[in-house]
Amino acid sequence: MPEFDEALHRALKKLQSAVPVQVKETPPHGESADLTIAIATYDDFDGAYFTIHSILVHHREILDRVEFVLLDNNPEGLPAPMLESFAGYIDRFRYIPFTDVRSTAVRDVLFRKATGKYVLVLDSHVILAPGSLSALLAYFDANPETDDLIQGPMLSQDSSHIAATHMDPKWRNGMFGSWGVDPRAKQHPDVPFEIIMQGLGSFACRREAWPGLNSHFTGFGGEEGYIHEKFRINGGKVVCLPTFGWHHRFERPAGVPYRINWEDRVHNYLLGWSEVGWDLDSLHRQFSRYLGDSYPEIRRRAELSVQRPELVFGGVIVLSDDGRVAPWRSCLAEAESIELTIHRAIPAEDDGPDGWRTASAFVAGLDKAILLGWKSVVFLDEARVIEPAVMYKLRNITDDLPAEADAAVIHAHGEDLVGAALIVRAAAYRTLRDELSRSMDGPVRSDFSLATYLLERGAVDVVLDRPLSPARVGGEPTPAVEGSKSDLGVVVVNLDLDIDRWKASWHRFIRLPRVTAVERESAFEDVMNQEAAFAVSWRRAVSRATEKSWDSVLIAADDVSLLDAAASILDHAREDLDHRDWDVVQLGHDAKSADGALIDGSVLLRTSPENRGVHAVLVHSRAFERILDAIADPEVDPEAFEKWAGHYQTLGNYLVDANAGGALTCLTLAPGIASTRSLIRSGAIESEYSRRFSL
Repeated sequence: MPEFDEALHRALKKLQSAVPVQVKETPPHGESADLTIAIATYDDFDGAYFTIHSILVHHREILDRVEFVLLDNNPEGLPAPMLESFAGYIDRFRYIPFTDVRSTAVRDVLFRKATGKYVLVLDSHVILAPGSLSALLAYFDANPETDDLIQGPMLSQDSSHIAATHMDPKWRNGMFGSWGVDPRAKQHPDVPFEIIMQGLGSFACRREAWPGLNSHFTGFGGEEGYIHEKFRINGGKVVCLPTFGWHHRFERPAGVPYRINWEDRVHNYLLGWSEVGWDLDSLHRQFSRYLGDSYPEIRRRAELSVQRPELVFGGVIVLSDDGRVAPWRSCLAEAESIELTIHRAIPAEDDGPDGWRTASAFVAGLDKAILLGWKSVVFLDEARVIEPAVMYKLRNITDDLPAEADAAVIHAHGEDLVGAALIVRAAAYRTLRDELSRSMDGPVRSDFSLATYLLERGAVDVVLDRPLSPARVGGEPTPAVEGSKSDLGVVVVNLDLDIDRWKASWHRFIRLPRVTAVERESAFEDVMNQEAAFAVSWRRAVSRATEKSWDSVLIAADDVSLLDAAASILDHAREDLDHRDWDVVQLGHDAKSADGALIDGSVLLRTSPENRGVHAVLVHSRAFERILDAIADPEVDPEAFEKWAGHYQTLGNYLVDANAGGALTCLTLAPGIASTRSLIRSGAIESEYSRRFSL
C-alpha cells in the first residue's frame, strides 16, 4: 500500500473511532418485485455506490421489476450514514445494518431479507454489462421454476472481451477454482450452457432454490465449488448465461478492511467439503504444497475449530436482561475462554413481568435464528455459568432427542423452570415466534413461564439429577458446593524403558480435579500376548488401589491423551457418580465400540453394552475385590489366569461380559475424554474430536 494511502487509511480509522455512527434498518417497502438485487458491503462506499448507480443509469429498462437490498456488515463505519441515505432517493431500496455474522455466510441473510422471486447477489464492487439484467430476467421468465444457479462471464479489465466464463475445479494460489474460457460463449452468445463452477462476484437463482451456506463458515473464502455442488445435490445445475456479463474490481488501494486469513479459509473448506462429501486429503495436500512449513499449525487450528461440540447446533443465544450488563459480560468472558461464539437476545421492552420479558427476548432470538438459517438453536439463561463441559452436555442431549421433537426444556429435578436451558429446532421457529408475538400483543401475564409454555406445546422434558450448570450470583459463579471427598488415585501403566511417557502422563493426570496421587505401575511384558500382559498390569493397578484404600482409581495406559475439556467433564461426571451405583466407567472407546443411551438424569454417562475400551478406566473401590477374584493372579495361580485369558482374550471382552451378566455395572463417559493416536486413527468414537486431544 502506498505511503499516502496508508496515512489516509489510518486517519479515517481514527476519525471513525472518534465519531459515533448511528444508522437504522430501512423498513420493508411493501411493493412487489420480480428480482432482488442483493449486495453485502463492508467499508466499501465507493464500490457499493458505483455498483448500485451503474444499475440505475445503465439498466433503467428493468428498474420497475427490481428491488435493492444493501446489507452493511460494518454499520459502525464512516460510510454507513451515506449508504443508509440511498433509501431516501432510490425506489424499493432497503438498507440493513448487520453485525451478527461477519463472514461469507452473510450471503444467506441476503436471501432471507429479499422479497423477489429471484435473487441476484453482487459483490459491492461489481459493474454489470449493459443488457445483462434484461438477459437475466428473460432467462427467469422462460424458466420460472428453475432450480439452477445462473452465472455469467467475467469481463476483462477494459470490458472489451470475456476474461472467464467459469472456473475449472483446480487449485490456484491456495484457492479452489482456476479461471477458464469456454469457446461456446463466443460462438453462440445467446445459448446458455452448463459449467462446473464460477467466481461468486455475481450469481442469481430462484430464492426458494437457494441451498444455503454452512452457518458455521467464518471469515472469508472457501465457498466456490462448494455452493455449486450443493445446487447439483439438490437437483439443479450451474448455468453460464453468456449475455449476463459482469466486471469485477479486484484492486483495493487502501487494503481489505475485513479479516482475511488462511485459518478461516481452511476452516471453511473443511466444513464445506465435508458437507458435500469431497476428499479432504486432496485439500490438505494442496495447502501443504502451497503454504509449506506454515501449514501444519494452520491445519491444526482450523481442524480444532471445526470440531467444536457446538457445531451440532446452528447457534447459541443467551437470554439476557438488558438492564443488567454484568451477567452478560460474565457469559461473554466464559464463552471466549472456551472459544464458543454466543449471541445475545434482549427483550423489546424495558418493563413488564420477568416471564414476559424472557418471552420477548426468546422471540428476538428466534428471529435471529431464522435470519441466520440455523438448523437448531440453544437458549441459555445469563444467570447460568458457561463452563467447558456445558456444550458437550447439550450435544449429548441433542443426540438423544427423538427426530420428531421440535423443542426440549432442560432442567434439574425439583429445580425452578426459570432459567432452564432450551433447544429449539428450525421446524418450530416461525410457529413459536408467531404464537408468542400474538400473545404478547394481548394482556400481560404476570405468571407466564416460557419453559412451561414450551412443555405444554409438547417439548421434550429433559429432567436431570443435577443442574446443567451452576447459577451465578451478582454476575459471578455461585461458590461450588463441596461434593464427595472421595480419594481418586491414578495409576499409569508404563514400560520401564519409556520413562519420558511416564513423566508426561504424570503432568497430564495430576491436573485433573480431586486427584490424590498419580503413580506408576511397571508394565507386565509378554511379547507373545500383549492383551493378556495389559490385563496383568491392570490387575496390579487395582491391587495397588486396594492397598492405598483409594475410593476409586483411574487406570490408564501411558500413551493416553486427554480431551481439552477433560477436567471439567470428569469433574461434573464424578459429581454425578457420587450419587449413583457404579463399578466401572470407561473414559474412551476402542475402534469397534458403540455408545449406549444416556443414563436417566445424566448428561455425561451412557450405558456400556459394547465398549471394549480399556486404555483409561475409572474403577470404584466396591468393585476391587470382585475384579481381583475374577482375574486370577498369574504369579499365584498361572493356570487359572491362562484359563481366564483363553476365555476372554482381552480385558475389554471381560468388561463387556461382566456388565452383561451383572457382575459389574459398567458405564461410559460421553464424550470419551481419553484416547490414543492409534485409536483415533482406527476410528474410535473420539475421532470426531481428534484435534481436541493433545496427541
